[in-house]
Amino acid sequence: MNLLRKRLVSIGIIALLTVSLCACKDLRSKNKNNNTETEVKQTETIEKEVPKSPFTGLETTEDSLNIRPFAVMLDNHFDAVPQSALNLADIIYEFKAEGEFTRYMAIFQSKSPEVIGPVRSARPYFVDTAKEYKAIYAHWGGSEAGYAEIPKIGLNDLDGIALEGITFYRNKEVNKKRPHDGYTSTELMKTQAEKYKYTLTNENQSLNFDQSENLDEINAQMGEDICNSLTLNFFKTYKEQYVYDEGLNKYTIIRNDKTVIDEADGKNVNPSNIIIEFATSKVTGPLGTLTIDIIGQGKGLFLTNGKIIEINWEKTDVDSRTKFTTADGKDLILTPGQSWISVADPTDSILREPDNTQSENSNSDKEQVNM
Repeated sequence: MNLLRKRLVSIGIIALLTVSLCACKDLRSKNKNNNTETEVKQTETIEKEVPKSPFTGLETTEDSLNIRPFAVMLDNHFDAVPQSALNLADIIYEFKAEGEFTRYMAIFQSKSPEVIGPVRSARPYFVDTAKEYKAIYAHWGGSEAGYAEIPKIGLNDLDGIALEGITFYRNKEVNKKRPHDGYTSTELMKTQAEKYKYTLTNENQSLNFDQSENLDEINAQMGEDICNSLTLNFFKTYKEQYVYDEGLNKYTIIRNDKTVIDEADGKNVNPSNIIIEFATSKVTGPLGTLTIDIIGQGKGLFLTNGKIIEINWEKTDVDSRTKFTTADGKDLILTPGQSWISVADPTDSILREPDNTQSENSNSDKEQVNM
């Protein structure tokens, strides 16, 4: 009897050990599976690409990537400054206009400003530039050549002459005299674009940005040629200076010795990239209106991260995007952020600091550059 009892106890112990071992094995299996699932989820989180704006290279939302941009003409007369929404533009173009002034065109894609202006009239070279972004072009009037170019190339536009009081309005709060008081907003433009049955989506071709943590590609591209400041003389009475701010790793724009600010927020305009595109200009119309040869090819300068290099540009036709390349033919890489593109004549003088070509007999830290 005692022998039988001992055998039963032994069998019970063996059974308990077997159950315990199975339970431990199941627990280890579950923990292993849980750890594997956690590792997979962490890997997926790390590898999931964050959406980047096509025109700034900055983080954005997935649903904003295909929003069609608006290209808005901005007045740059002395009586019109400061302009509103400059700091919300992805790209700002600057071209010469008649009367020894320049005019801006701001491209808005990633942001939707509530107040934009003052809005001014169309010129053909602005029209052609808006087309390469497949943008909806907002302007208030235009030169004869500017008006003619819009239907010629099939550009969707919004005109303040026809849409005053609807899409465009006279902003009484800014205390500017006509014609320097015309404003609009993204929402007003969008509403009218829908009425005109313009498409509001676009397959936006992204610019080429360095997304590395330490801007390794930019550093390799830019080399060691330091440029703390560059002054571009568009006219005898109009100059613009691009001053590098090392703390921000951006540029301050100084227009005729006054810092360019945004009327909406009162802050300085600080682009990350400055492109100087040299294109021949000539008077071809009434009241000194210009033709600027932006279809073709030419040279330029590129400033970013406090460095400067010579570049080339090419635009094969009105629909194609202007292609910027380095001197050795590689696609130009930009620093994420806003880009400012100034189109100047090859004969316009440029002054850069410091001068990297100082002669042994010169103590000057400035260099006169002509392209």
